[in-house]
Amino acid sequence: MKRIIRYSSQTACFFGLAVALVVCGASPAQAQGTDSFSWSVTPYLWASETKLDLTLGNGLSVGDTVSFSDLLDTLDTAFMIHAEGGKGNWSMYGDLTYLDMSDSDERELITIDSDSEQTFLDVGAAYWPNGVNSNLSVLGGLRYSSFDDRYTFRAGDETIGTRRMSSDYYDALIGVRYRFDLSERWSLLTRADYSFGDSEGIYVVNANFSVTVGKRRQNRILFGYQYKQAEFKDGDLKSDFTYYGPMAGFNFRW
Repeated sequence: MKRIIRYSSQTACFFGLAVALVVCGASPAQAQGTDSFSWSVTPYLWASETKLDLTLGNGLSVGDTVSFSDLLDTLDTAFMIHAEGGKGNWSMYGDLTYLDMSDSDERELITIDSDSEQTFLDVGAAYWPNGVNSNLSVLGGLRYSSFDDRYTFRAGDETIGTRRMSSDYYDALIGVRYRFDLSERWSLLTRADYSFGDSEGIYVVNANFSVTVGKRRQNRILFGYQYKQAEFKDGDLKSDFTYYGPMAGFNFRW
């Protein structure tokens, strides 16, 4: 049972840091509905706290909470970026997160070394009724979540066993975004989406303030908050994750 809790806690950490389309895809350019392409690239970070509930097939349930600082202690590599481009009434978007974490747990008789890789990819299209970069857009696409966790069990310097857990989930995604213009430079970007398919359901809601910067005020600094709930099933193990916390990003536009 301890092994199951350890594995799922790592999964929760990765989801809490990464998953999702956190910076609302911020508008690529000022002009609306033009015939030329406009582009947007946004590196970002989501510093979330994660609540985890596990249920086994026999009805046994356990819970845990993982802080963002706990994740940083074991994180080796993190890469998170959102890109979007379009013209007229349509744009295409992609959001990629890659995470690599390693840890070593020394116990009385054995040491457990773990190495986990997580890949999260969202791709799809957005329809803008009033043209690209107007206030409202409707989303559709695919959400892919991949988990690859490897464990090595050692007694002293001798390896006594290994174990690997790998899962892939493909979900259809639908959502909506709306931008509230507060002033010439300030806006509030909101987003809500839901995905379903291989997972038991994932929904995300967030809101980000944005302020334009630069000589032409073309780029944006983003900061806000996101809440996410996701449920996965792997054999007789059901995992229910709740993530919540602040986020920040920088939006390059041209």
